[in-house]
Amino acid sequence: MNIGDRVRFLHSSGEGIITKLLDNQLVEVEIEEGFHIPVKMAELVPIAQEESRQFQRPRIGTTPSSKNPSEGGEKKSKVSARLGIYVAFTATNDRMHAMHLINNTDYELPFTLANEQKNEYQPLLAGKIGPRETLKVQDLNVFDINDWGIFIFQFLFLNRAEKMPREPLTKRARFRAKTFFTAKQKAPLLEREAYLFQIDLGEVPKAALPSLDPEQLKNQMLSPNEQASTPIPALVKPPKIEVDLHIETITKDFARLNAAEILELQLKTFEQNLESALVHGLREITFIHGVGNGRLRQEIHRRLSSHSEIQFFQDAQKEKFGYGATLVRFKA
Repeated sequence: MNIGDRVRFLHSSGEGIITKLLDNQLVEVEIEEGFHIPVKMAELVPIAQEESRQFQRPRIGTTPSSKNPSEGGEKKSKVSARLGIYVAFTATNDRMHAMHLINNTDYELPFTLANEQKNEYQPLLAGKIGPRETLKVQDLNVFDINDWGIFIFQFLFLNRAEKMPREPLTKRARFRAKTFFTAKQKAPLLEREAYLFQIDLGEVPKAALPSLDPEQLKNQMLSPNEQASTPIPALVKPPKIEVDLHIETITKDFARLNAAEILELQLKTFEQNLESALVHGLREITFIHGVGNGRLRQEIHRRLSSHSEIQFFQDAQKEKFGYGATLVRFKA
């Protein structure tokens, strides 16, 4: 038995979905009323997916759409929505939030989800999400967000209408309080407020693009499913391991900036790259700030010294940068 499995109680009526493995013999089960109860594994019977389909009882934690293109044998469904994979967190109470995977595309998505903490890899869940479906993964305490570790999402893309296979998608994400709590908006399909992050934003679905003609592309751009009223934070590619903070590499319009504005822009770039490195689980990052009058270096070191996620920082490769760069090592 694993997280996400739907189970029936052996000695009483009712069923639910496993949300947490408490120990080798005990699991936490969410019953249909929404309550979480501890149950011995020996008192549970797994429910096969075939049985659920036969009696048309949707899996707890999975919200299907009214029309599922994956059903109907050999019937092919035209792919119009190629992007739209999200992770959302909805409030259960002031502490606990439910983590959901959202598939707002026309693909079936076989997936795996894992967690990495202190260089230890822990598989969490594997399964498949149908087109326009959501899946509740687990409950998390947002007060412990800085201890969640790194989530590793892996997806395959299945649709009978596709003539060429699409490349798999892998994303690593580390959620931080500083950015997490600014991402609240209405989640697609869930139709409720959530902290929402788009996993596939910025992805180019290779091997699918050649089948688009201009009219299809126009319709896709105008489709409500492809638009959002507000920007959604993306799990973007991690920053470079070396970030140059010299003002001429940050902006071409540096000549019109005064000294205070230059320093402000350099520090903003530093903060953005530091946060992005944390979110994506980088082990270390180097900031090239130059020697100059030392103000930028001093301010960077001051901020690093009070940052809870920094293991240490030091001058980086003196033979290469002199005292003009700082190496930052993050806690595992």
